[in-house]
Amino acid sequence: MHSNNKDMETVMGYMNNAKLAVEKAQEDQTGFSEAQQQVKLAEEILNEAKHNPTINTEVNAQEMQRATDLLRLIEETNQAINRQT
Repeated sequence: MHSNNKDMETVMGYMNNAKLAVEKAQEDQTGFSEAQQQVKLAEEILNEAKHNPTINTEVNAQEMQRATDLLRLIEETNQAINRQT
């Protein structure tokens, strides 16, 4: 159980890193490629977590949904930035 929480913390950490990178790219266009990398990495980590039965459990269902929603918002923001450039 403890490792499941740790793994979910890791997933959320990647989501947060992507969020921060996209926010930085909004302020400063030089952060664009880092934002792209962080979003892609977050997508991969979340996808792995969704397919990992030790992480994607009923206990973590709410956190997993939160991560999915957060990633969708991050992707939408990142796409909006891309359209501005």
